[in-house]
Amino acid sequence: MRKRLFGIMASAAIIAAACSGTTTSSAPAVSTEPGASAAPATPAPSVSDMADEQILRIDLGNEPPTLDPTQAQDSTSIAVLHAISRPLVYLDKDLKAVPAIAESWDVSADGKTITFHLRDANYSNGEPIVAGDAVYSWKRLVDPRTAAPYSYVTAEIVGAPELLDMAGADPAPTDAEIEAALANLGVAAPDDKTFVVSLNTPATYFVTAATLWVFAPIQEKWITSPGATEAANYVGSGPFNLDTWDHNSQIILKPNPEYFGDQPKLSEIQMTMTAEPAQAQAAFEAGELDMVSPPTEDIRRITDDPILGPQVLQTPQFGITYYDFNNGNGLDRCADLKVCPTANKEFRAALSQAIDKQSFIDATFSGVGVVANSMVMPGIPGYLGPDYNPYPFDVTAAQAHMATALSEIGVASVADLPKLKIGFNTGSGHETKVAFMAEAWRQAFGLETEQVGSEWSVFLQQRTAGEYDISRDGWGADYPHANNQLGGIFTCGGGNNNSQTCIPEVDALLAQAAAEADQDKQEELYKQAEAMIFDAASALQLRFSIATYEVAPYVAGITQTGSDSQLPGDQFFETIYILKH
Repeated sequence: MRKRLFGIMASAAIIAAACSGTTTSSAPAVSTEPGASAAPATPAPSVSDMADEQILRIDLGNEPPTLDPTQAQDSTSIAVLHAISRPLVYLDKDLKAVPAIAESWDVSADGKTITFHLRDANYSNGEPIVAGDAVYSWKRLVDPRTAAPYSYVTAEIVGAPELLDMAGADPAPTDAEIEAALANLGVAAPDDKTFVVSLNTPATYFVTAATLWVFAPIQEKWITSPGATEAANYVGSGPFNLDTWDHNSQIILKPNPEYFGDQPKLSEIQMTMTAEPAQAQAAFEAGELDMVSPPTEDIRRITDDPILGPQVLQTPQFGITYYDFNNGNGLDRCADLKVCPTANKEFRAALSQAIDKQSFIDATFSGVGVVANSMVMPGIPGYLGPDYNPYPFDVTAAQAHMATALSEIGVASVADLPKLKIGFNTGSGHETKVAFMAEAWRQAFGLETEQVGSEWSVFLQQRTAGEYDISRDGWGADYPHANNQLGGIFTCGGGNNNSQTCIPEVDALLAQAAAEADQDKQEELYKQAEAMIFDAASALQLRFSIATYEVAPYVAGITQTGSDSQLPGDQFFETIYILKH
């Protein structure tokens, strides 16, 4: 198979090596060198080689549920936010934390105080970005009234645990109690150019975590105004501006003249929203799109095509496909049972062992991907290795687990169970993946399921609310650290804990790991916590990602990373340009 490779960087190489059985124990790197920059120093293209029209046409797939940096949690929204907002620090092409709005930072000797020094930078409305905006946005992130899905990433900040505990508390805290707690949060702006963060523990990864979109400074007067995130009102800090947002149709981005870094080479990015991947693929083949993520069922056809094959770009990513088992016991349809089926460990173990993961990848991902039995991805410290597999494919063993489960649930056979409700978002090829698993469970156990597809934003709400017994999920590393693949996803009440998992011993191990300065000891603690999570069959991991894209041959300057959200190079749209063609 021929591939066009646009400089696959070190992180992809690390993943590829790890998939072969090797691992790395190095910690995520940071750089505070004065000249360090997120955008790579690529050679300037010759004007004679560049097309007169510098317009990139891509497909997002779904409508972004939100472009509020504090509230965004999905890859579609994040891909757009990469272009229109910037935090104090950002990841470079090698996934090292480097200066962005902050031109440098200092870390105290005990590792508990980080002082960011802001550069002269403006928002897209021409007004200066000041340290007080970071104080406001970080407080807004952890404020329980905001209900931000990623609020848990603040957990190491002084005062944050108290605020996180207020979320969902009964009785609910008063506004006065919340304001008092916010006043004690460990963030301060001694002046407009200085932002200080105080941590409870020397969190060795915190500067890397601060590269997340949710930590971007935000103007209070902007985000609290009516229609703030609509195109006519949007105030960003990234290399592009939100010029147009025709909902469920198209987003248009144009260069932000106030951006502190180098101006983009593109004059416009047109982002269509084609819910059906087959339609986007047809548009690419018709020359109407320059970049697309093809339907998985078409990958073999595309790679074998003499014209399309050379335009295929495949690379490992820090990503995983998995399904959540609802570990809670609050579903109304379980009222006549001792326990909800998926709240029973033996039942979850049975479902896990009934799935042939390699066959799943072959049948529903055109064979592209690597079998996953853990959550921390290959290439990230804390990866449990290719031999870890607490529930290997074994139908006989799965049936034994099911027999035990039925006894503990209080029924004689699977026929006495309510239909398992499997949730997924429509329009992205998940129907075939859900059907594969449903059929495997029907053959192994005679289990009946109800497969429920919903529009993306609706599905996100229903999954968070725990309305499904089993739900489709996926995770792309926000930063390359085990804390990001476990904390908040499998901690009690975590913002992205869609499986409703709650194992207090895991929470204690993760808290201990976060505070451990010794990298080797920290890695072992994360491994212990993850083994505990998946020995309990808390979720069904299926596939580590290898992304497949199609890129027109005249699209150049793509800077790919293992943390791209939606399309290759979407962390650095500003480096892309169009060649004459």
